[in-house]
Amino acid sequence: MAGLMLLLGLLLSYHYVPLERLSVADYIRGFPDADTRSHGLRPLVLAAIFFLPFFGSIAYSCSGVLARWLTREFLRSFLICYGGILLVFILIDFSGNASRFSDGEGVMEGAWFFYSRMATPILCVLLPLGTMLSALFCVSRVSRSREIIAALQSGRGMTRLMLPVYFCGAMLTLFYIGCNFHWAPRAEGMRWANLNQASGKASIQATNIVFYYPKGRRMWMVKEFPREYAKGARLRGVEVTTQHADGSLESRLYAKEAQWIESNRSWSFSGVELSDHHRNQAPIFVKLPSPYTIDDWGETPAQIIKLGVDVRNLSVPDLMDLIRSDMSAEWQGRDPARYATQLHYRWAQSLSCLVYVILAVPLSLYVTRRASGSGLAVAIGLAILMVVVTTVLLALGESNNMSPVLAVWSPVALFSLVGICLMKRRISGRPLWPPFG
Repeated sequence: MAGLMLLLGLLLSYHYVPLERLSVADYIRGFPDADTRSHGLRPLVLAAIFFLPFFGSIAYSCSGVLARWLTREFLRSFLICYGGILLVFILIDFSGNASRFSDGEGVMEGAWFFYSRMATPILCVLLPLGTMLSALFCVSRVSRSREIIAALQSGRGMTRLMLPVYFCGAMLTLFYIGCNFHWAPRAEGMRWANLNQASGKASIQATNIVFYYPKGRRMWMVKEFPREYAKGARLRGVEVTTQHADGSLESRLYAKEAQWIESNRSWSFSGVELSDHHRNQAPIFVKLPSPYTIDDWGETPAQIIKLGVDVRNLSVPDLMDLIRSDMSAEWQGRDPARYATQLHYRWAQSLSCLVYVILAVPLSLYVTRRASGSGLAVAIGLAILMVVVTTVLLALGESNNMSPVLAVWSPVALFSLVGICLMKRRISGRPLWPPFG
């Protein structure tokens, strides 16, 4: 098994890692001031994701009989629970988009195009819930069949016996961290562009983008931003406002289309109308011939769309670039807090898989003859409560009303502590709910 997983990891790395290196090189060309170290980690993180099954198979082969047995039970439960909710989610989403897919090349072709590009965000958004249900189903099943009692007779404690379940939760957390590093948030940001392309429409990545370039005191407003902007696709409905040093209006350029020419790093505008503003005078409107070329503007299309994208759809390297840069400091004073909060949330969100396992194990583990279904309900209730608390604190952190570190990591620490306390009570044989016996 380990040899097969190693071969699979090598084949996937051989095919996708060079493509990711090319993607990083294209990104660096659009962002000359980007942190090359953080973006250079993308191929390495992708290769690590491909080799996770190999590392898991190595750990499985080095484990004992009981650990292998419980690992197989968890994987079987994971295939049932996670596979079930994933299938239901895709069927519901497909039923809502089938009419759009039929407008393109075909329903099946459009569905394959869309869901193959949305695979990482779909897998990640359902992974914490699937992990928790798998842990609940696995541990409650071995407890109900009294297999857990037989395993305890070997002299192992409950914590040691449950280590394979925790290890599986940790492996799924590592997978979540890898996907959340770049690919899941970026794919989620491209959702509507992928859906439009699958429907046979123009692939528009974003609309109504607003970007301020402080070095040139220029504000860009772009109505439609095409997906293939890096390959020379034209931006449509462009308005560029230039200001004096004191903030007063200097000029305003209207253009039907704008194109970035990377070879000579210049902008080419078509359908241009320029308004020149002077103090205490009426503006002068001039129609310019097409194409109208400007070669001394330093901003690039990648910079324009980056700050216009929802902060929740920015990857970890993108967030690190924006935190270290003062590009948006004059336009949005609260951006640093939003970016810092989302950067911490990328890591804390991935740890939710392991936190849900820590909560699920003691609430579904029992050695008495009488099983209790209250633990399952409490586990689901705690998971919902964790989502609510995380959402509220995340909003406080993004609005700069709370420290980003405290806002993001408090729910993880709090609910992990709750799970550890419940496990200690379960090990000692004390009731989980003392007031109720």
